[in-house]
Amino acid sequence: MKGITVNFMMVASFAAIFSVLMMAGSMLYAIFAALDNGTDITVTAEKVPEDTEFDPNALPAPTAGITGKNGTIVYNCKDMIYQTTDSGIKFVRELGGVYNAAIINGQFGLYKLDYGHLQPVENNALAPESIHKLRYGLEDCKEYYIRSGVQMLTGTGSSAPPG
Repeated sequence: MKGITVNFMMVASFAAIFSVLMMAGSMLYAIFAALDNGTDITVTAEKVPEDTEFDPNALPAPTAGITGKNGTIVYNCKDMIYQTTDSGIKFVRELGGVYNAAIINGQFGLYKLDYGHLQPVENNALAPESIHKLRYGLEDCKEYYIRSGVQMLTGTGSSAPPG
């Protein structure tokens, strides 16, 4: 039993002495490095590049294709969920999507489901392509609307279903 204790004490004392020596060496190195700041190595360039003027020919060629104004994107009614409240407000959302689109009081708006109520959200919450797809699904698709228990809340008040 004494052999294990003696060996443990020797290893522990060696580790303590070694750590103290390492810390002392690190501190001495830091002191000498702080005092001796004249040995920094600097690299100088033989030729400094001159400022050049802008050359439009250096730009890559413009991309070929249809511009946004001339191209038309065709949306379809696939992968959309069509629902209506008991009060007759129709709203649409993408399959697996979080945001809904509805027309309330003649105005198109985006909404998010919050505890059974559709709360208005800003248009910048969605990508423009998703907004256009939702609007297309709401205005142009002639799909079957499923009754929903969702209540519509707008800034003008609640249009919750009766009962």
